[in-house]
Amino acid sequence: MLAIAGLIGRGAVFVVIGFFLVQAAWQIDPQEAGSSSEVLGAAARAPYGAWLLGGLAVGLIAYGLYAIVQARYRQIDV
Repeated sequence: MLAIAGLIGRGAVFVVIGFFLVQAAWQIDPQEAGSSSEVLGAAARAPYGAWLLGGLAVGLIAYGLYAIVQARYRQIDV
């Protein structure tokens, strides 16, 4: 369950960043692409921005925990 929530959260962040990259490409203005902090700032200004950022934060925390578990317990056959 942790892995699913983490991967969904990570995917959601990539979708939001991708949306802004496509929007910048559509307008042919590379300065509009912005960094991830600008993307998250724009998400915070959305009507449900606090909920959106909270969901993204929970998803990224879940992904971090999933990565820690994978790093600790994954078996790599040589």
